[in-house]
Amino acid sequence: MARALTHSAAAESLTLLLLVVLLGCASAFPVNDEKRAAQVPAASHVLTLTRNAASQQRSSTLSSRLRSFRAVAEGPAGIATALPAYHDVEYLAEVKVGNHTYSLIIDTGSSDTWLVKEGFQCLDANHHIVNQLLCNFGPKYKGDFPDGQIPGQHFNISYGSAGGPFLNGQMGYADLTLAGIEIKKQQIALATIGAWNGDGLSSGILGLGLPGLTEAFVGNTPADDGVQNLVNYNPVVTTVSNQVGNGIFSLGLSRNASASFLALGGVPENLKVGDYATISIDKMGKRFGGTDYFFYTMTPERLVWNTSTQAKEWRALQVIVDSGTTLNLFPYDIAASINSLFYPRAVYLEQQGGWFVPCNAVPPSFGVQMKGQVLWADPSSMILQQLRDPETNYCATGIGAAGSQPYILGDVFMQGLVVVFDIGPKMEMRFAKRL
Repeated sequence: MARALTHSAAAESLTLLLLVVLLGCASAFPVNDEKRAAQVPAASHVLTLTRNAASQQRSSTLSSRLRSFRAVAEGPAGIATALPAYHDVEYLAEVKVGNHTYSLIIDTGSSDTWLVKEGFQCLDANHHIVNQLLCNFGPKYKGDFPDGQIPGQHFNISYGSAGGPFLNGQMGYADLTLAGIEIKKQQIALATIGAWNGDGLSSGILGLGLPGLTEAFVGNTPADDGVQNLVNYNPVVTTVSNQVGNGIFSLGLSRNASASFLALGGVPENLKVGDYATISIDKMGKRFGGTDYFFYTMTPERLVWNTSTQAKEWRALQVIVDSGTTLNLFPYDIAASINSLFYPRAVYLEQQGGWFVPCNAVPPSFGVQMKGQVLWADPSSMILQQLRDPETNYCATGIGAAGSQPYILGDVFMQGLVVVFDIGPKMEMRFAKRL
């Protein structure tokens, strides 16, 4: 560790040289003329973004400070705000429920839309009751479901690993307003008990995933929940698709708050992008046999990462596109290889559970190839300047490791791109570089 913190004049010179080389390589990448592909309709009602910093109340490890991906359990279009909170760790949208508006995390890696209910009972990871302030929610929802609770049905969800956040609660119906579109009688959940690591701003999650990921169960005993009593329902994206007449929505995430958006029904009219790369959404195996659509899963042609002196690639890696996860998460050998190409190279900190570098380090290039087109991650997103190890003052890198497929392309990859989710008959995603 001490050696990683020491920089000689020669190292500084080499850093400058690498910067020049990398910038030269970047300038060689073609920049396409702006276009909005004809197959992507224009959306309207663009809302101006504001930016807030979330609460600093977080636990000490990197993994607990990053929103993890969802665990798989046994008319006119509108534009909504996508507000980066907790220093670019998550994006929030304003959603009106009844007469009040709440900030909800935009999550393409889960399908349930839920709010924390007043009187919520906060637990720790071992299911022990703790002060609810430790769950650190934003404003809580007061009252009951405006359009009625669903009798004999409850909400039960876990996020990430076995020790990750989990919630139980009630299921019911409410009219939601998102980007000026009123979503009539949407099934949502009110969380009443669970473990959560909040940001002090958000009151829940806006689940933008597919019906196969919904987590409603028949009965009154969450401990007994499984495939036998799971009830899938139409999530927000399905209801909106039926209302606006197409199955398209798009996300544009950016480190610049005013450039981030969620568009329902298409993409913003004046959006400037390069060529779209199109790829099919993959089905996944069901726990009880057969296949279905769960995550926004795809199999790109290859992943590419390099410096001026070496290039590596990995083919046929199945990944999900998840706005609810900050990092890109890959097999350990790939994550370690990419992290070794930062200059100075990243170090793995056991106490944090991730890779860290000096905050002024030079990142390697990283790209994903689809249909012969490589989409490169924004280098500025490869180092998370505000997520620092308190002992070394190093910054987290944007590349982490996960144990098994599907792996994840998170916000680090999505920032600087426009991602179009087409859940109509085509069942595909389209990616383009923001210009």
